[in-house]
Amino acid sequence: MGYTAHTLRGFSWQTVLKFATAGIALVKISLLSHILSPADFGVFAIVLVALGISEATTQTGVNITLLQTTRSIRYYLSTAWVIAIVRGFFIAILMTSVGLLLAKYYNNPVLAPLTAIAALVPLIKGFINPSLIKYQKELLFSKEAIFRLSLSLIETTATVLFAVFIHSPLALLLGLVFVAIIEVIASFYLFSDWPTLTFHSSRAKDILKNSLGLSPAALLSYIGDNIDDFLIGKLLGTYKLGLYHNAYALSHKPNYDVSKALNHSTLPIFSKMQNDKVRLRNAFLKSSVALIGLITLLSLPLFFFPTQLVSLLFGKQWLPIAPILPLLALAGILQSCNNLGYNLWLTSKKYAILNLHLALSVASLVFGLFYFISSNDFYGTGQAILFSRLIPLPLLVFGVYRSLRHAT
Repeated sequence: MGYTAHTLRGFSWQTVLKFATAGIALVKISLLSHILSPADFGVFAIVLVALGISEATTQTGVNITLLQTTRSIRYYLSTAWVIAIVRGFFIAILMTSVGLLLAKYYNNPVLAPLTAIAALVPLIKGFINPSLIKYQKELLFSKEAIFRLSLSLIETTATVLFAVFIHSPLALLLGLVFVAIIEVIASFYLFSDWPTLTFHSSRAKDILKNSLGLSPAALLSYIGDNIDDFLIGKLLGTYKLGLYHNAYALSHKPNYDVSKALNHSTLPIFSKMQNDKVRLRNAFLKSSVALIGLITLLSLPLFFFPTQLVSLLFGKQWLPIAPILPLLALAGILQSCNNLGYNLWLTSKKYAILNLHLALSVASLVFGLFYFISSNDFYGTGQAILFSRLIPLPLLVFGVYRSLRHAT
């Protein structure tokens, strides 16, 4: 089977996965929106900020290295596992510390214990069998889709059940902890290659050396994904942050997830084509057209029927989010275009322009949040996100052109 066919198969399975996962997530948010308040979702969003910051500052590049290497995964397996375990412990400690700072920053004491509970997630996930990357490396997209969909169903069911009994943002965190445990168990059940607590310094150097270029990108990417919640929570309070959190989940995140589905299936393909610029260019252009067309089609209801969607799915208390849905949907389309460029740059290891684009995105987002929120309150959140996607667009076009210009 050719690379194009593999890409299409991977994209098809990943798209099915993302659609199914998005549907499950929508049902979960819809149910939880009738159980929990916007303020509860706001507190949960702030806890996720601590998780994002902690993960970003400890990025090791294990998965990318396992994908890019021409060696067998077994060669790096145990060393990668040890690195992941150590990273998990470090993230848990860092998260707990960040939680104490967030509690003071937002003047909300409940954030400290909730963040400590959330710290169990990276701690547990550090024990996941790295053999799980075989699904992606060996293009076993159907198996991976079924695996991820199963985890999504388990997490949704657990979270809703916890919420019914607890009526607290703690339910959202317990759902994450529960599914993390399931993922660790499944990663060993599904693969015969098990890692051991064996560490090879030379192999660790290969992994960590590759992470030097990836770490700034990971940090900037996580900051870009979390700085909005961090600032909105401070500028507008947890209630409006909760509104924004669900608005983002309904409009921007689905587009972002579909683009990640394509990236997930194309990254291993692009990596195999990195020395054949013509095939790489053709594959990139075809995947780009398919992605942009699909996500634009998916976004149409958000542009034309935002009020009706919110009322139907979340209830009347969530209607204030309707005006910003078209802005966030358009921003999601633009972010999907960014992700296409990121995938291309990761393939060719052009980390400098990747980091520059991410830095510009973060800077424009921070500026936009302060400027537009001060002028337009909650509506300014949507304006700021869209602004931060538009400003770096010329750099994206230039970087993609430069990466593909020699493909003749």
